[in-house]
Amino acid sequence: MTARICTVPNCGSPAASDFSPHCRRHKSTLRRHGAPDQSGVTKTELAPYLARIEARIARNPSNETWPLTEEIWASIVAEAGAASSRRIGNRYERSAANEIVSIAQDVSPATVIATVLAMVLMWRDRPRRFRTDDALRVQIARRVRALSSRHVGLRYDHRTGQQVRIYREMTPKAAALLGRKLMTAFGAIGLRLADLDARDRKAATETKQRLATAISNLQ
Repeated sequence: MTARICTVPNCGSPAASDFSPHCRRHKSTLRRHGAPDQSGVTKTELAPYLARIEARIARNPSNETWPLTEEIWASIVAEAGAASSRRIGNRYERSAANEIVSIAQDVSPATVIATVLAMVLMWRDRPRRFRTDDALRVQIARRVRALSSRHVGLRYDHRTGQQVRIYREMTPKAAALLGRKLMTAFGAIGLRLADLDARDRKAATETKQRLATAISNLQ
């Protein structure tokens, strides 16, 4: 039995092995979420950021940004389709390519892009929600992948007599590669939208302050 202790602050559990810096729980979390102390971003948690992205798109319906981003996604999908059919090459890149192809078959381009932009907006608003850059990329990959049902299956539970949903996890390297591709493609756009949101909030605050001042000066 190893004498090492998990390096995650306040954990105190034994390390999974003499070669691991983390206990079994945090080692598993690292594999799934990109950092040993990173929790998954939920659909509910992302919803308000997605609503802000959708509102921005609705205010700029004829802006060329949106069709251009869909062209970028189409290019990523085409590249992934070619990569997924190769028998040689990096297996993690091929795995990430397979994930992209599956997502594209199940989810509209606009939904994929809006989800990535919402994740970037969330990161800008709450940077501490993501423990590392790797964790951010993995969470982006997981949220986009969750839009598709192709990684979900059913298993019969003999104990309860019911069908239960099971999820096929991505490999850590495939998740990191997918997240990197999405962040590279759409990250700058998401940051620009975050800046516009900050500008609008500042303008709204200034308007409220002017109104408060005007009201206080009423006689």
